[in-house]
Amino acid sequence: MGFSKDTSHDPGDLKPRAASTVVARDTVLTGELGGSKPVRIEGTVKGTIEITAPIEVVEGAAVEGEIIGTTVRLAGTVDGNVTATELAELLATAVVRGDVRAAALHVVEGAKLEGRVQMTGESASAAPAKSR
Repeated sequence: MGFSKDTSHDPGDLKPRAASTVVARDTVLTGELGGSKPVRIEGTVKGTIEITAPIEVVEGAAVEGEIIGTTVRLAGTVDGNVTATELAELLATAVVRGDVRAAALHVVEGAKLEGRVQMTGESASAAPAKSR
């Protein structure tokens, strides 16, 4: 687990990452989102996101539900559990209300986490973290 004051992770400076699926700003998606290609959330998702690829929730975006992915990069708000089979990254503007389960965790100063952390050490199973 790492903590940092690294300003290079400032969400205001984030360059868009290549994503096959983008939930655009001002868009609300209700339901489950699944697949095997990278996803970037810029709007709101109400439901479970289960992707066997990286997931990014940008600043100003919100997820009301569980997130399961390989690498989960958070700068927005998540109300639900997060499972990252490789790395969970909470940037300075991230707000997570739920448990985080990950093989590795990086938290930037300013991120808020209201929940428990479970470090798996190796790739976490894609099984969801238990609800609070």
